[in-house]
Amino acid sequence: MPAPFPHHYTCDLEIKDEGSSWLKAAPRPPILGGNPPEFDGNEQWWSPEHLLLAALQVCYRGTWNALSAKPGIKASKFATRAEAKLEKGTAGIVFTEIKLTAKVTVPAAQVDAAKDLLVKAKKYCILSNQLKTEPTLVLEVTGS
Repeated sequence: MPAPFPHHYTCDLEIKDEGSSWLKAAPRPPILGGNPPEFDGNEQWWSPEHLLLAALQVCYRGTWNALSAKPGIKASKFATRAEAKLEKGTAGIVFTEIKLTAKVTVPAAQVDAAKDLLVKAKKYCILSNQLKTEPTLVLEVTGS
């Protein structure tokens, strides 16, 4: 059962070296973050761009879990991929495209219901609702 609102979250940033920082939110393990190579960073670091896509996917999965629990739809396979295009325009540097692909396997009798819930999961995903660029959702749902 979810905790009552409001919820509060904290994350700390601590400089590691000239280009990277540790992102900390104990008791979770720290994440090394910094600019991606496209902005003079390092490909080994988690960039803000990659963290945003990762957060979107985790939020989407969590929303799916909440929505699918009531009707008892259980995915034997659930995988997502998030892709984004960053461009420079009159509004500055912004994501102009975000695509979220969900590959899900459910019992054959639940394929249509699963598709409906996957669309609803995008609608109710907290992070999806915070983005200026609405993610495009691509579904690949198979029955087992």
